[in-house]
Amino acid sequence: GYCAAIAEALRTHYGFTDGTCGFFDFFADRSPALDQKALAAVQAGLDAGNLDATRAHHHGRLLQTYETSFWHALWELDQRVH
Repeated sequence: GYCAAIAEALRTHYGFTDGTCGFFDFFADRSPALDQKALAAVQAGLDAGNLDATRAHHHGRLLQTYETSFWHALWELDQRVH
């Protein structure tokens, strides 16, 4: 949802075009197919004994860390430009 809010704000307050908001538009809506694929992958890992709650939590934290790093890198870039 926050990607939709960012895209709307960029368009409304800064005049960004659809092309420049493409990244945010892509991630603005949830993808039921992607959710189903993720659940199937987790279930396959559980069924094969390759995944447990501790490992799943660890991988979730890694994803959050990567996303935080992405946003932090954008902020740093903005600070250099401005």
